[in-house]
Amino acid sequence: MSNQCIVSESDRRLLAYNGLDGFESLWNADLSWFEEPNRRRNGWSGVSRHILKQPEGGTLAVFIKRQQNHNFRTLLYPVRGLPTVYREYRNISRMKKHGVPCPDLVFYGHRTAGGQWQAILVTRSLEGYRPLEDSLGAIEQDNLDARRALLASVAQTLSRMHGHYLQHSCLYAKHIFVRAEHAGGSNGNGTRRFDAAVIDLEKMRPCFPLSRLAIHDLDQLYRHWERQEGDWETLVENYSAHLASGPLGTKIRNAWGRRL
Repeated sequence: MSNQCIVSESDRRLLAYNGLDGFESLWNADLSWFEEPNRRRNGWSGVSRHILKQPEGGTLAVFIKRQQNHNFRTLLYPVRGLPTVYREYRNISRMKKHGVPCPDLVFYGHRTAGGQWQAILVTRSLEGYRPLEDSLGAIEQDNLDARRALLASVAQTLSRMHGHYLQHSCLYAKHIFVRAEHAGGSNGNGTRRFDAAVIDLEKMRPCFPLSRLAIHDLDQLYRHWERQEGDWETLVENYSAHLASGPLGTKIRNAWGRRL
């Protein structure tokens, strides 16, 4: 696979305005790590959070993931492999194509240096979004309607993702982000609306049949989510209503019957 960079014209101008107009400048940017780099097999992958200045005024927060020799292997690339961030870029493109909420792409590029892959992925921060558990924790204990509405938005996003045969493969609560909006009432007492998005798409892959990928992801979420009584039932009920009608719905409900 040849070296390549993918960026829209508007984002190219944004990056250039901040002195980050290409792979080289992004690669050499002196940025603090948002998370400690993941090091394995003589390679590494790390993420930085950076604030860009916009030409028209204001700022934009982005996440810049850089990695070297941090690869996965495929049938076409069994020895050298490909950058794992290439898989994440590809999955973001798939999610966007199908209208499933996830971070917006700003830049993707890869190249070889000294016989090793170097790759960069830049995405917009999900401003106004919070992790699932934090979002639920911000709701008053007795506000069951808001809690149900939040979980319904999560179920809708997951069912849309699964409806296009995309298995997240690492679906923990920390990988689901939710944004709350108040519809009516500037004091925050109006009806709450929620939007849910999915992050960390590096391990996502197409999978068949639908029942298998759905149960796989739901099982992971069940085991990696600190929640209150009734939350799981609400999520599965809404998920089934969005996607799992007919035989598939029966199969999923049977699979989770012992836990509901």
